[in-house]
Amino acid sequence: MELLSNADIKKVLLNILIDLQEACQKNNICFYLVGGSLLGAIRHQGFIPWDDDVDIGLRRPDYDRLQELSKKDDFLPPYLKLISHEKGNSQYPFMKIIDTRYSMEQGYIKEGDVTSIWIDILPTDGLPNDDRKIKIIYKKAALYRKILMLNFAKVGEGKSKLKALLKPLIIPFAKMIGINRANKLLDNLSRSTPYEKADKVGCIMWGLYGSRECMNRLEFDKPVEVKFEGHIFNAPSCWDSYLSNLYGDYMKLPPKEKQVTHELKVWKNL
Repeated sequence: MELLSNADIKKVLLNILIDLQEACQKNNICFYLVGGSLLGAIRHQGFIPWDDDVDIGLRRPDYDRLQELSKKDDFLPPYLKLISHEKGNSQYPFMKIIDTRYSMEQGYIKEGDVTSIWIDILPTDGLPNDDRKIKIIYKKAALYRKILMLNFAKVGEGKSKLKALLKPLIIPFAKMIGINRANKLLDNLSRSTPYEKADKVGCIMWGLYGSRECMNRLEFDKPVEVKFEGHIFNAPSCWDSYLSNLYGDYMKLPPKEKQVTHELKVWKNL
């Protein structure tokens, strides 16, 4: 088994992104680079040098339409597959697109059905106008995500000794709730404010930055083009305020100790 280098992993991810963009454009679906992928596009015109993943976001209506279109056999090349908890083939509440020609292992997490290299596909949902209610929504989402992640954490392993020691004590409580219920809680919470009626939107389901994910819907709905690894992809027109909210001075590199990866091991299937 020959492991792919970080550079080779990025090439595979980029090709997945290009194939997905072609399929989406044929069906009038617009997706955006978000999170670290958008940061990479703006600051590095490509991947963040130490990064090993890609995140894209869609308006909730487009996200749901993509979910439906993915059921068509000819929507994507045969080696690509869209998976999600809703489709019964993933333990995550959001979609992932995987390249089945490659296998993968990730540190600290038992990925279950997700054993191929992937790109995360995240819905952007409506938010209430009340800032207090927005904070409550994100606090609930953070709790549900923690419960979900503990359901498939590797016992005895963690990014710190304390986390590794605590996992065996708290995992049984998370398993009492279970993956299905945690995912349903996240999905219901994310859909609680209809997208089309909202003035504010944000990624709730996997919004790791809490209420800082919040954006003006009309600004988010307007796409602008950005360069990423020599190709053109869409970003929301509010990309500057979005990145500032998430990362502060986003053009400044973080300290070395925060330049971390997903610790992926990837190899090509024979």
